[in-house]
Amino acid sequence: MVMIRSVIFNILFFASSMLLMMSAFPLTLLDEKYAFAFWKMFSKLVDFLSRTVAGIGYEIENEPQDLSKPVIYAVRHESVWETMVLIHKFKRPILVLKKELLNIPFFGSLALKAGSIDVDRQSGAKSLINAARKVKKALADGHPVIIFPEGTRVDTGRHAQIKRGIAFFYKNNNCPVIPVVHNSGKFWPRRGFMKKAGSIRMKFLDPIYPGLSSDEFMRQLNRVFYAEIERLKA
Repeated sequence: MVMIRSVIFNILFFASSMLLMMSAFPLTLLDEKYAFAFWKMFSKLVDFLSRTVAGIGYEIENEPQDLSKPVIYAVRHESVWETMVLIHKFKRPILVLKKELLNIPFFGSLALKAGSIDVDRQSGAKSLINAARKVKKALADGHPVIIFPEGTRVDTGRHAQIKRGIAFFYKNNNCPVIPVVHNSGKFWPRRGFMKKAGSIRMKFLDPIYPGLSSDEFMRQLNRVFYAEIERLKA
């Protein structure tokens, strides 16, 4: 049954992604609000397929009442799930993504039209400074900003040192950073064809408010990530 569900889900997911993004490509010529509307619709579709075909639901603990506020969300990165399904929970979120993703045909153009910010890890400080400028503008324009601070997908339950780039964004903006930790990789593993039915557990942790040094901010973010990842193993 797991194999059958996984085969059907992957066919539907990849086929619908390709067809919808190709069909939506002309939206890149229009106002950005149409790109945001596309991503919200697409996010809901992936959520629907995840639930009904793969059997992957989710439960959220401590979810903020208002997910439209211009703050930075530092989201644990374990699978494609959080980059797709979470989008429709927020109002016009701006995602910070590695540059390679924005080079993908159709996907990259639509993501850029919706304001996604690229970070080129090969370019070092120059790319980080450019991304920080865009993050500041996104926050000033009233958008929530979603960052995956580990920089790449991590196996569920495993700890990875958080990249210091998020500390630069934190110091450059007078707004809280809200850590978000989950175990999506347990059900939708990175690079994994098989999908396991079950309920992803996600928690919005207490905000880290402005005023800390970069080192103290990093210690606190790593500490709460570690504690929550350990809790989710239980």
